[in-house]
Amino acid sequence: MTVFILASFAAAVTSVVTNLASAQVEEDAQCPLDIEVRFARIPFPACYDTQTKQVVFTIENGITIDVEGAIINIIGLKKALSIESSEVVLPKTGSYTGRIDYDSRDAGVIRALKITPKVMINENEIICLEQALTIGNVPPCA
Repeated sequence: MTVFILASFAAAVTSVVTNLASAQVEEDAQCPLDIEVRFARIPFPACYDTQTKQVVFTIENGITIDVEGAIINIIGLKKALSIESSEVVLPKTGSYTGRIDYDSRDAGVIRALKITPKVMINENEIICLEQALTIGNVPPCA
């Protein structure tokens, strides 16, 4: 009986320590890989469509890991818009063209577009802040 109680206590302590260590790792998580996401190599990788009132952008992924989503920030002269999108899915060596609703009359001229990729590693979602893409002066679409 004593051995059973001692084994149960040891299992409980191990479980608590493991959970605390896992929480600390997630809190300090950074992208362990260079995921190689970049704006497409075209004349205008991002532009503002004045007819549809949308920001249009094209991004490409490298060969390292699939991208499972993104946080998109559009910084206007008057206010900023932030969208967390699970639609931005980039397989390895894939590309994605996105359209985000944005009314420049309400939020002002676009000062910057920032796209922060998200990846899944060991069933944990990691937001890769240090590998965010930023572009300023988003021109009107031709």
